[in-house]
Amino acid sequence: MSCFFQTVSNKYKSRQGSESIIEEQLRQWGLTAIHLCPYQLEGVNWMISCYEIGHGCILGDEMGLGKTCQTICLLVFLSGKLHRRPFMIICPLSVLNNWRDELKRFSPSLSTVIYSGGKEERAELQQDLKSNHGFHILLTTYEMCLKDAAFLKRFNWTCLVVDEAQRLKNQDSLLHKTLSEYSTDFRLLLTGT
Repeated sequence: MSCFFQTVSNKYKSRQGSESIIEEQLRQWGLTAIHLCPYQLEGVNWMISCYEIGHGCILGDEMGLGKTCQTICLLVFLSGKLHRRPFMIICPLSVLNNWRDELKRFSPSLSTVIYSGGKEERAELQQDLKSNHGFHILLTTYEMCLKDAAFLKRFNWTCLVVDEAQRLKNQDSLLHKTLSEYSTDFRLLLTGT
């Protein structure tokens, strides 16, 4: 087994014991309105293990199995237990509102900034973000990450989440190259294909 997989396996085994995060802890840190299935809680603990050893990961569950809620649980853990932030979630425009609604429903204590709109609207957002670093999550689209990369690269993101990450499979793509330049402690890729 490769060194990376052995490290993840060993760390995950230690988390499966008394150190495993349970749903009640997530509720104490701000998770609401959801009951996790056992496999989802296992997925959350696995992502936490990857975070703790400093390796990004890919959550590749099939569509409809709860990648969004597992991701929100990870962000609740990082914010609630470790007091870490900010987080950036990048998604297609077609699911931006779904992410917004799920974040509001499952983690209302995490303040979310929707980073989208026209040039003038984004310029106002940039001014607000420069003076107020109190947000937890910046939710945006691939297109905004490319258009406003110079501004968004200024932040040190605790966690960078890329939904529909199969768009990054071409390492020579502008999106892949641009996101590689973002400063982040942990990268989480979500894909259902």
